[in-house]
Amino acid sequence: MWTCPYCGGTHGLPFHDEQLDGMLCLSSDCGRFVEEHSTSDDPREWDAMDM
Repeated sequence: MWTCPYCGGTHGLPFHDEQLDGMLCLSSDCGRFVEEHSTSDDPREWDAMDM
């Protein structure tokens, strides 16, 4: 099951086009896009804004 690294939500929508490949978080308090190659479970790799 997919889990958003930003909010922990489990509702996501796959999105793919010529430039983007990843998941769009459908949680009402998040809505962020998570690229497939940049997903990380290690918080040290997140931007300060992601915390």
